[in-house]
Amino acid sequence: MTETDEDFTRPSAFLALQPFAQSYGVKVIEERPGVVVVEAPYIEALSTLPDLFPTSTVGAVGDIAALCACLSLLPKGWACATLDFTVKMTGQARGEKLIARGKVLQAGKTVSVGSADVYVVNNGQEQLCGAVLATGRNFLIK
Repeated sequence: MTETDEDFTRPSAFLALQPFAQSYGVKVIEERPGVVVVEAPYIEALSTLPDLFPTSTVGAVGDIAALCACLSLLPKGWACATLDFTVKMTGQARGEKLIARGKVLQAGKTVSVGSADVYVVNNGQEQLCGAVLATGRNFLIK
């Protein structure tokens, strides 16, 4: 399948309209059908001691990547909203930013499932810090 404006819902355009994603500083750095990579900077106001990304932030950034990947397979005019997500921490999240690599596991008509591996970046080095499994409800925007 070739990518065209008619068959690819752009996660970057969708996220620009989401205030909560902006509060985390999330930016899309790669988007293609079924795969989305996002990054989020360390923000002290959203941190936990001692200078860590909390699990809630790791989960939120992973959820965004996973469900934006699902969104990328929906028809134009549709959106995807989180029903639930699970985050599993695999290590401390101390660093300059998070990078979450999301992919679609199941693209359904009304429900989609995605996952994301979340990495913390410190001095240019990535280290896996968490994994997210997210379920979203697909709906037509009215």
